[in-house]
Amino acid sequence: MSAVYLGRLYRFNAGHRLFRPDQPPEWNLEVFGKCSYEGGHGHNYDLEVIIRGEPDPLTGRAISLEKLDSIVMEHVIEPIDHRNLNEVLETGNTPPPTTEVLIASIWDRLEKKIPPPASLHLLRILETEKNLFEYSGPGATSPGA
Repeated sequence: MSAVYLGRLYRFNAGHRLFRPDQPPEWNLEVFGKCSYEGGHGHNYDLEVIIRGEPDPLTGRAISLEKLDSIVMEHVIEPIDHRNLNEVLETGNTPPPTTEVLIASIWDRLEKKIPPPASLHLLRILETEKNLFEYSGPGATSPGA
């Protein structure tokens, strides 16, 4: 059988403040708008994790849903949920903890944790009803690549 793609949806909440401490407040306001306000703001994130793999001949699964849930809970949800991304992502605000930075960080947290022969294929984060982010790893040239 050829490869299949399994997507699983997770939800978490986190806050952040988009600003560069090495830049003046006017610059931050112009670049990040109200997202640069002191005190920050939060989002209810929807994270879609898509795994690629061939179904096991005995179980018919590319990965156990329980195993995937356990990995995502341990390496993403527990360390990030209801936290301040400025602190959790440890970027020193260079760059600020945008959702682009967040999704790449989640990829790094998960990529080597998915047991072979399955592999991490794609991440999607819905930050707001208008903001959707996709990431398929370093070096990918197009969404879903």
